[in-house]
Amino acid sequence: MKKWTIPVSIMIILCSFSLWFLQDRFFRDKPLEEAEAISRIEELYNGQVEHIKKRGENYEIVFFRGGATYAIELNQHTQQVSNLKIKKPANKLLTEQEIRQRALAHTPGVIDSVTLTDTTYMVQIKKEDMVKKLTLDAYTGKVLTEVEVQQATEPDEGTSVISKQQAIQIALQQLNGEVDSVDFEKTEDGGYYLVEIETDKDEAVFQIHAVSGKVLSVTWDNDH
Repeated sequence: MKKWTIPVSIMIILCSFSLWFLQDRFFRDKPLEEAEAISRIEELYNGQVEHIKKRGENYEIVFFRGGATYAIELNQHTQQVSNLKIKKPANKLLTEQEIRQRALAHTPGVIDSVTLTDTTYMVQIKKEDMVKKLTLDAYTGKVLTEVEVQQATEPDEGTSVISKQQAIQIALQQLNGEVDSVDFEKTEDGGYYLVEIETDKDEAVFQIHAVSGKVLSVTWDNDH
């Protein structure tokens, strides 16, 4: 029996080493790429990465969250985080009045609403024939996004099924010419478009229902 003990032990050691080698060689997780590391930290801490640098097996990452700046290390193999430090404490939230001043300095007009959501302010501003929605950082007042949310001359969302362009096409089917103007008038039954078409010989204004697309009336310019 003893003569089999050594060979069997050697075989067990060799098999164990082979399994370890194969597992390490073929089944080990791939190191995190830089973009994956950024996504990992932003998802984990609900913040925004400002700087990342690879040092050895770790990523040194600086991110911003809740008005404060943090530094952290992320292992590219294990995805473990360590050495979380505050580089810069959180600033004080700007007041609504301060946000209003910054929003109007960026987009002059009339402020319709101001809403604080976590670390940002949502400001809606009416200006001439448009309404703009601004997103501002609640700590710095920096404008993060700017979106034009509606046109004052367009029908309310959900009320009309005929767009301005569709109304123009309906009018052009009645009189093929050049579109001079398009206006929308709001009514209780969905509103209507006034499309003015002009040719070398004729000029007419077509009243088109904004829901059905029906031509309600045609007004010809007799002088023209």
